[in-house]
Amino acid sequence: MRPATNSPFAIRHSPFVWLLSLMLAAWLPGSASAQEAPQPVPKAAGSFLGYKTAIQIGIEQHPLVKKSRESALAADAVAQQAKAKYYPQIDAYAIQTGGTLRPQSAFNIGGPQNRPTSYVQNAGVIADQLLYDFGQTAHKVLAERAHHAAAEKDILAHKALVILTVQQAYLDGLRQKRLVQVAEQTVKERGVLRDHIALLYKKQLKSKLDLDLISVELRNAEVLLVQAKNNLRTAFAALNHAMGVRGPDDYTLEDVPAALSPIETLESLTQEGLSQRPELRGSADRIRSAEERLKSAQSLFLPTISAAGMGGVIHFSDAPVNQDPGATPGYAQTWYGAAATLSVPLFTGFLIENKVAEARQQQYKEEQKQTDLANKVVLEVTEAYLTFQTAKQQTRVAEQEAAAARNALTLAGERYRLGLASIVDVTSATTSLITAEVQLADTRYALQASAAAVAYATGSGYLEF
Repeated sequence: MRPATNSPFAIRHSPFVWLLSLMLAAWLPGSASAQEAPQPVPKAAGSFLGYKTAIQIGIEQHPLVKKSRESALAADAVAQQAKAKYYPQIDAYAIQTGGTLRPQSAFNIGGPQNRPTSYVQNAGVIADQLLYDFGQTAHKVLAERAHHAAAEKDILAHKALVILTVQQAYLDGLRQKRLVQVAEQTVKERGVLRDHIALLYKKQLKSKLDLDLISVELRNAEVLLVQAKNNLRTAFAALNHAMGVRGPDDYTLEDVPAALSPIETLESLTQEGLSQRPELRGSADRIRSAEERLKSAQSLFLPTISAAGMGGVIHFSDAPVNQDPGATPGYAQTWYGAAATLSVPLFTGFLIENKVAEARQQQYKEEQKQTDLANKVVLEVTEAYLTFQTAKQQTRVAEQEAAAARNALTLAGERYRLGLASIVDVTSATTSLITAEVQLADTRYALQASAAAVAYATGSGYLEF
């Protein structure tokens, strides 16, 4: 960043200016180095979409997060409105009146005639300042600030929910992609086997029944491949919905590292959830807001002290614009005044009593909502933890079953080649392997999804993003 040479304030060849410009670019809000650029949404089919990139797109683009941000801004505006009573309220006014200001004659015959209509123009300024209201405004401001803090916690809560939804949708896309690979491999293997049996049938070494059975199995595998591809496209559509965007129906996804087992015990994870979940933290802010509203309502029983100041110019004349030849010229004068007001509520038709009762019930409602939310968090942590443990055990078993099914298929193929087994044994072994591969894919990605659910339930999943 070099200053213009024709500027009278230019400092030529100064490394201090260059260093200062870099520091300002790094520190000023909205600069490229201070804030990361928004992640672009892939447009072309088959575009690469990374795991963390998908999460960042969801955080930036999802309407739920955007809506909560706008709600927080609205809550901040309401908090600023509550502070307005700390400042003087200044109004300007202008009044135009016309009428008879002196008594008219009783009989409008002979003698004195009625006075002409008099016109008065009045303009001025009125200032009203609250001096003291025994904490009514102060508690209201604190209540709105606490409500704003709760709205900011809602942003974190929605952000965490969007992260979890994107993670689950991304992992489901990987699962469906793996199932497509299994289906393609099955079609390929059964196609090779069908061609081999067809060749043996031509040489009259295998029966027509074997060829028909393997042809049926091949067609079934092709149908399963079509279903798997359609499910994959559905998974990509669900991923777009989770990110809150309208993207292509096909992505190139990256493999997600295997999930690790939570080191903490269920009790420690539960305590972490009760202390870290943004919903519970926002609930505490809402309880504090309800308490301050109750105090503000109770302050309505106490008096308020305010001051007022006013001043202006008043003009009298016998015609609106003094154009009547017989009218008097008119005259103007300035005026001012000041006053202090002490307002004491004596009876308001039980308005204040009912406002206090309403505020007290609102506080009780928020406390009960917090209790219910805490119980829900405990349940979510427990379910996520136990689901993770179950998925981990199922993954180990599924890996062993897939290895055994693969060996069984190899053995059945050799036995069939030697004439020691029928084609039914081969197709049965192939079906068992497909089932084992599908089960392994389901359990592996269920393990990943349950690990993400544990992070969400404990309130730690959004901290990374």
